[in-house]
This record gives sequence, structure tokens and C-alpha cells, in this order.
Amino acid sequence: MLDRSASAGDPGSWGTSAAMTDVEALMWRAEVDPRLRSDGVVMDLLDSVPDWDRLVAGHEWGTRLAPRLRQRVVEDALHLGPPAWVATDLDLGYHLTRVRLADGAGLPEVLELAAALHMAPFDPARPLWQAVLVEGLPDGKAAYLLKFHHSMADGQGAMQLFDLVHGTRAEPTPGKEAPEARPHDPTGPAALAAKRVAALPGSLGTAARLVKGLGAGAVRTVAHPQAAVTYVQSLGRVTQAQGEPSPLLSERGLSRRVRTVEVPFHALRAAGRAAGGTLNDAYLAGLLGGLRHYHAEHGVEVREVPMALPVSLRQGDHALGGNRFAAAYIAGPATEADPAERVRLVRRRVLSARAEPALDFLGVTAPVTSRLPSPLLAALSVRFAGAIDLQASNIPGINRSAYLAGARIERMFVFGPVPGSAIMATLLSHEDTCCIGVVTDQQAVPDPDVLLACVERGLAEVLALGRPA
Repeated sequence: MLDRSASAGDPGSWGTSAAMTDVEALMWRAEVDPRLRSDGVVMDLLDSVPDWDRLVAGHEWGTRLAPRLRQRVVEDALHLGPPAWVATDLDLGYHLTRVRLADGAGLPEVLELAAALHMAPFDPARPLWQAVLVEGLPDGKAAYLLKFHHSMADGQGAMQLFDLVHGTRAEPTPGKEAPEARPHDPTGPAALAAKRVAALPGSLGTAARLVKGLGAGAVRTVAHPQAAVTYVQSLGRVTQAQGEPSPLLSERGLSRRVRTVEVPFHALRAAGRAAGGTLNDAYLAGLLGGLRHYHAEHGVEVREVPMALPVSLRQGDHALGGNRFAAAYIAGPATEADPAERVRLVRRRVLSARAEPALDFLGVTAPVTSRLPSPLLAALSVRFAGAIDLQASNIPGINRSAYLAGARIERMFVFGPVPGSAIMATLLSHEDTCCIGVVTDQQAVPDPDVLLACVERGLAEVLALGRPA
């Protein structure tokens, strides 16, 4: 994720809001079309098998520390507000399981499990997370898969949680305390609607103040017409995909495949600097180089790739967790063969997209759009997301050694949601490695290993920029 600001916050405030935001409600309600599911999977590669009893106890502790992990989603029957988070009983044996790979299996089989977990829908009557410990990797190693719904947190919010719950050493930490779990709340759709109807007088007062504020805004707009023109022009750019979708990636379906790429952190940063950009610019240029090669492999002319990039809107006083981002759209310069020039083009376009006055249009309009009938909302979302070939995110990882029930985390990958686009790539920096998780729609990319080889080639071209001549 493109980070606009650092985030601090109260460590005890992760996931404490009583209801989704309107943006989160958008993601949740659009899932009436399963192609728009916003599920993500984090994969930890571990140097050893964690102690199972410690792992279970750690999850029990973590779900008390972060109440969101013990809550289910309840929609009010009248859609008077966003879905609410309601405390429920947690069956830890359902949410945390373990499997053992067959002899001779390794990372490819773990990735198959991760893809299957990514595709499986959540049970909406339960909390929106699921974890699997995978044993039987070569050399006594293991993997840990954690699936969660995007409505709980964006990438940076998820990392805030992981920083809280992952240990700083292999040995147990004594004296860890967490609050008691909240009792089960039987509130259902009808009861929630009744509560919101009872609260309508206060809500109407708030609405009146909002209308008054909008009126004052209209007066200011008349007084500053050029600012209004600028905003409207920006609105036209941020509400449509930039670039032309590739016919090679046009199909969409429900099946997902996941792959991983690793590049050295310092080498990727050096490559970006050598071309006048940043690590993120080098990362995006490498992905675009990969798509250039992928199109060449299939004998299809590459175009400027429609890309979506999340931009973090977090501020230091924001509570931890949740979703605080806007979507930036650029035409990815995949047609540019020179990797250095591609880095420079990416940088200019990303900076321009981030500076758009209407960048947070999604957040501004979400109170209205999230209340559209779900089928209509899904239809609009599918139409827009289908025009995006590539989503790419860059998430700052945990800046320290991290442990899970005694096992050291060697690598951490994120397989992000693919709600309607063809490809989702997420870079997570873990210690001195950039861990890149790539998720593909199987209809759009039927040969993910070919795409992976092309992405590795595109990244290698960019990395060469940072090496001494």
C-alpha cells in the first residue's frame, strides 16, 4: 500500500468499532456476486513446527485482545446503516485447524492449500477469519495460513494486528493478559433495525447538520468556481480505469491461483533510486515488465495496463485496524521496453494519481452507494473492476524478527483479494526480503507459472538498474 502517513494508535483499539464503515459495507454487500469476494490469505513460512498447545493458547489470547476476531456480521433488516459487528461465541476448533502434507510435498502443495482457502466462502454466522497450520514441509519446517475478510482490515491494519500478536522471541512471554471475552449478543437483523429506527431522531439531526454543511459548501463552490471545475475534472479521472484492458486478460471467474516471488529489499530500493524513483516504483515497473513479457509469450500486443493502487489515508491518531484507504488508478506503461524509463513513467503517474483532488471519491460517496440494492451495487462493481487488469499493493511489514508459538517466521506473503480484476500482486517487506504474493483469476490467466516466470524476468530487468556498471 502506498503509505501517506505513519500510524500509531492505542494498542488496545484494534477492531473496536461497532459497525462497518460505509466503504467496508460496499465491499461486504457487493459480494452478492461471488466474483467480488474480498478475502485475503497471509502465509507465514516457519523455520520449525510451532508448539500446537502454545498456538491454540495464543489464538485464544489474540481473539480476546482484538474483539473483532470474536464478532460476526449482522445486517439490519431495513439497511438503515452499515452492517454491525456483534459478539458471538467462538469455536476455536473450527477457526484453527492443522494438516500434514504427504511425504515429498513442499511449497507447491502449500500454495494449493492457500488457493483453496482463498476461494472458500466465509460462513457469515461466524467471525470472518480462519487459520491452518501446515506441517510436513522439508527440513522440519512448517507454514501457517490465515484467511480474513477485507472488511475487518486493510493490509496495513492487518500488519498492525500481526505486530501485536506475533512474539519477539521463541520463548513464551510471561504475564500476557487480555480482557475477558464479551458475552454472546443475540442481536439479529430485526432487532438491529429496531434499534436504528429508535435512534432515527438523533440521526435526522445529524442529517440536517450535514445538509446545512453541504449548503455552505455549495456557497463556497459558487465563490470559487475554478476549484469546482478542477474537482469535476479530477472526478472524471478517478472514477474510470486508466488505460485499455487487455483482450488476453478479459475473462473472469471464481477460481484463483497463488504464486510467490522474492527479491532482496535493498536491491529493489537501489534499483528504484538508480532510475530516479522509489522501491515501490521499481516494484510496479517490474510487474509491468512481467506483463509485457507475458503478452509477448502469447503473441498479443501489450497495451498500457489499467492498474489500481491502494493509497493509505491513515493518520497517527486513527484507531488500529479497519480500512483507511483510497483507490488510485493509473495506466501502467507496459509498452515501455526500457526498465529505467518505465520506473520514471510509473513514478510520474503514481504521484499524479495520488495528488488528485477527488482521490477519496469512493469514501465520499460510500454512504449513498453502499445503500444501493445489492444486485445493482454488484453489477456496477463488476463492470468497473472488470476493466482493471492489475491491482498492486505494497505493505510495510513487521520491522523485526517475529515468532509464532516458538517458530521463527522466515517469510511472510500476502495473497490479497481479487474482486473482479485479473491479477493481484502484494509486496510485503519482511526483514531484508520483499515477499511478493501473486493471485490470479484462473479464467484470465490459465497459465500462472508462465506469468510467474515473466514477472520474475521483469523484476530482474529492474533489479539490474541498481547494480554497479
